[in-house]
Amino acid sequence: MGMGVTVIIPTYNRSDLLERTLVCLKHQEKDESLFEVIVCDDGSNDDTKEVACSFESYLDLRYCYQKDLGFRAGTARNMGLHLAKHEICVYLDTGVLIGADLIRNIIDFHLRYAGTIGLGTVHGMNQKDDQHPIARYLQSIALSEHPEACLRNPMLKTYPDSRQMQFDFYENDLDRSSAPWSFFWTSMVSVETRVLREVGGFDESFHGWGHEDLELGYRLWKAGIHFRSDPALHALHLPHEQFNPVQMTSRKNHLHFVRLHQELPVELSYVNEALNLEMLLAQFNVADQYLPQDYEHIEPSDMDPNQEGRRLAVGYMSSSFVDRLCITDVFACNQHNAEVIRTERPTINTNFKAGFINFCEDDYYQMAVITDVWKVIPLTLLIVLLDELLRIAKQVYLLDTAGLDLEKLPIVGEQLPTGFNAEPIRRIGKTGVYDITRLAMTT
Repeated sequence: MGMGVTVIIPTYNRSDLLERTLVCLKHQEKDESLFEVIVCDDGSNDDTKEVACSFESYLDLRYCYQKDLGFRAGTARNMGLHLAKHEICVYLDTGVLIGADLIRNIIDFHLRYAGTIGLGTVHGMNQKDDQHPIARYLQSIALSEHPEACLRNPMLKTYPDSRQMQFDFYENDLDRSSAPWSFFWTSMVSVETRVLREVGGFDESFHGWGHEDLELGYRLWKAGIHFRSDPALHALHLPHEQFNPVQMTSRKNHLHFVRLHQELPVELSYVNEALNLEMLLAQFNVADQYLPQDYEHIEPSDMDPNQEGRRLAVGYMSSSFVDRLCITDVFACNQHNAEVIRTERPTINTNFKAGFINFCEDDYYQMAVITDVWKVIPLTLLIVLLDELLRIAKQVYLLDTAGLDLEKLPIVGEQLPTGFNAEPIRRIGKTGVYDITRLAMTT
């Protein structure tokens, strides 16, 4: 059975850039019957409709429009998904230039890799200065009848895709990454239409720039879909000035992403600014092999004897530890830990997270205890975690087991950050229990 491709292009008041992308599609080597183009207008008030419809004699093209209610790229892309008639959907940003072989290469990719997302290499994604000399040089080529000639120009090397190092490191097999969803940029990406519809397409609650694509990528990853980059899928995103600085909505949308998926990979992507996300996730995935989980000698009386209210445990722990401390809520820093406790103790509210970000009110928990997991959290992130635990819990306790061999882990802390006080409560065997408070500010 043959495959066809639906190319979905969201756009807003960029008719000049849209025309360049449509010219590239007009030059495709594949028969027109094997692909269609859906231009999804997010409320433009320029000549976008006229430019799009001028290609109807060259392409199997449909134009759809939604009212301008602000930046709603995900909703616009969903219009295309609802209308798609082919087996593969390809999302292209306006102003992305592609080679004449792209449709053929996409079909070949999905014939080879069923159930796999195809990530293209997109030069220029991080280049926003449309007045830079090289940008102006490439734009002059793009204005020709064959804008895809930009892809053969050696100057393209000055505009690398920032993901290229990871693509090369994993030899294009992104399933080897701990966070393949973090590469899901819709500047150019191809996914089976059936799969997109099964997961519900883009979440339309995102308004403004950013993270609606990563959120979809995360859901696709959780659904078991594979991720792969392919050098044959390559493009240039022409640098252009943005209508609104991305900072205006990116952070807001990122927090919305966290709210939708209160899980460790997503919260780490939000709080981590300087460290490699994949390395951090790998650290959490293997740390349970080096840390105690049962703490068999620890009892509730070793901490807060008052067992009323919600009691939170954070880190790696066994079901018996949860029982002994009368824990009501668990933040398990490992997916396997979370699944085991959910299965063995279904009445416990168990989440796969560390608790860097929480959407509950202050003092929601009577007490919180953090296991030895604090020793494998980078210092900058440990500050964030302790601050948040001290906000949501009336009392925070920390366990410190002596003699742990953590040298094989890539990140080892084993010290509390300044600004916090650890008051020893008692020591049971090799494990000490500490009452954690903030140090008083001095002037």
